[in-house]
Amino acid sequence: MVGWMALEARRGWAVTEEVRTTAGLRLHYVGVPAGKAGRRPSRRALERGARRLRRAGCRRVLAAPGFPAWALLRAAGLRPVDPGPLCAALAAPLALAWLAREGLAPERATVALAGGRVDRALFETAAALAPRVRALAVEVPREGEALLRLLEREWGLPALEGARGGADLTLRFPGAPAGTGAALDLSGTEAGLDGLVPAGPEELPGTLERLPLLALLWEEGRLKKEEIRIQPGKSLDRTGQTNL
Repeated sequence: MVGWMALEARRGWAVTEEVRTTAGLRLHYVGVPAGKAGRRPSRRALERGARRLRRAGCRRVLAAPGFPAWALLRAAGLRPVDPGPLCAALAAPLALAWLAREGLAPERATVALAGGRVDRALFETAAALAPRVRALAVEVPREGEALLRLLEREWGLPALEGARGGADLTLRFPGAPAGTGAALDLSGTEAGLDGLVPAGPEELPGTLERLPLLALLWEEGRLKKEEIRIQPGKSLDRTGQTNL
């Protein structure tokens, strides 16, 4: 079971514990007293809450936006739910949403795919974008050349090896080297998506950070990738340099 640690606006020392259902997910809830404003939990209370989650068999945790105690939870053997796999799976619609927001027609745009290897997410992204964009640039050690040949054979697409410097947008999959220019970092942070906002068909509770919750719903099969829409939001840096 996935845990949920909340900072409760109350005084005292007692840690509350129960199983709660939110957005259709059963979560092991632990509430930690954090003072009248709900912002000043003691280290001892956080450690008690972490031990409760561990005893309940939790290894991953959801929390509110801006949760301040991830370092302590990691030291206790707990980690946040990773939205990276979901972001990688949504790479193609994220890229198309970014191009639309920036006023770039896909058929006139070059999109670069950069990563440490050609995994399923990167391959499916290439297959989804190939019929839509003017060209794809691929920067993947060793495996990139085979992907380039496939793109040229199946779609007749001008595919460029290691040419992401001239791309309108780079999609950075895990293992991608750092670079300059507009990019979406698919590691799973909202900052890496340059203001784009993945959203489900229904409003999610604001008590939990949205992207990890969305990722867990997708992982548990309660939400299909096709049901997730990409809201354009606002670019973090209107000069074209993505602030990652």
